[in-house]
Amino acid sequence: MNRFSSLILGTMFVFYTNTVSAELPVIADLGGESAVRFYEGIQPEVDGNTSNFPNAIPDTISEADMLPVVSHRLTPGKVGPIALDLTGMSPLFLVGVDNLSRQWLKQHYNVLLANQAVGLVVNVATLEELTALRELAPNVPLLPTSADDLSRRLKLSHYPALITETGVSQ
Repeated sequence: MNRFSSLILGTMFVFYTNTVSAELPVIADLGGESAVRFYEGIQPEVDGNTSNFPNAIPDTISEADMLPVVSHRLTPGKVGPIALDLTGMSPLFLVGVDNLSRQWLKQHYNVLLANQAVGLVVNVATLEELTALRELAPNVPLLPTSADDLSRRLKLSHYPALITETGVSQ
């Protein structure tokens, strides 16, 4: 191959690579909310050289930042027994801040405490409501958590309910 042919091939290669590296067109930008909160666990350490971004995850996140919690698939009501085989599962229970849940929590407090059950508060709007519920059941952990996925998996539509390794009951 002579020098002239090599020069032409080299020029064509450079031209071809420049046209291939063009930017991709944006087909749709529908907006929405920032996904930065999903990256909290992998957020880098902040030092003096780090840029400050307005949508960055705050240094501390409190329970108040997680509220309100709404479980769209669950409402207060009667829960029929459901048999389960979940060997080794720790007991947990679902409650809200409604009157039925408050009454159920007071009535079952000793059983929940004895079984070291963890409570998921599935519908709560404010930190004050959560605090008032915790005052009804001291020494029992109550965590604000949506339970839509859990309700779908257990075919559960109402709360309060106790979920153990052998089943769901009210």
